[in-house]
Amino acid sequence: MKREIVLPGTLLATGENLKPGLYTFKEDISIYAGLLGLFEKDTVKKGEVINIIPLKGKYYPKEGDNVIGIVVRTYLFSWLVDINSFVYATLPFSNAVKEKRKKKKKFELNLANYLSVGDVIYAKIVSFDRNSPPILSLKEKKGLGKVTSGYLITMSPAKIPRLIGKKSSMINMIREKLGIKIIVGRNGRVIAFTDDLNKIEILKKIIEKIELESHTSGLTDRIKMFLEESKNV
Repeated sequence: MKREIVLPGTLLATGENLKPGLYTFKEDISIYAGLLGLFEKDTVKKGEVINIIPLKGKYYPKEGDNVIGIVVRTYLFSWLVDINSFVYATLPFSNAVKEKRKKKKKFELNLANYLSVGDVIYAKIVSFDRNSPPILSLKEKKGLGKVTSGYLITMSPAKIPRLIGKKSSMINMIREKLGIKIIVGRNGRVIAFTDDLNKIEILKKIIEKIELESHTSGLTDRIKMFLEESKNV
């Protein structure tokens, strides 16, 4: 797929059937770049989605994204969470605890014990706008919650879509070839669940390769070949 570097405000395409995708915005029937990045088009059933692949930068929160956060502070009724962004997120107690609390006193006493500073969580952003911080939840779907094991790897948030691949094709291939569970946060954090340090090193090399070669075509095939050539996979 051919890609080109575009500047913020660059006219990318014009047409009534076009839809703004990642890091783009639409005015009338024209779509523009929202930041410095690589321009590409993805064809979908209901028209074309215009995307920008950022070249660098912090994670920009988006409602519906799953993220891997680190608790940095405990408040009376919520936690402050680092999501590798320009702003901290908030996890309200009501969005974290699934069981009902009948007494307010018990609610307050148990808050600090449920999550502590330094704990890692896998959460979903349920709301965000420019006037308030991102709001997280651990209750939206199965698999969210406190992460008590695993190896944390950080990469550029801009390259996460390439790690995931179309319809999760890239990350599913990596999981299958390595034979390990991997969760990916849209905010540039990845957790691998394995005690095999060799597989961790292979995954780290794959991530480095994706970060260096995300702008090139044929990346999935090269990652597949790398996995097949790696020992003990």
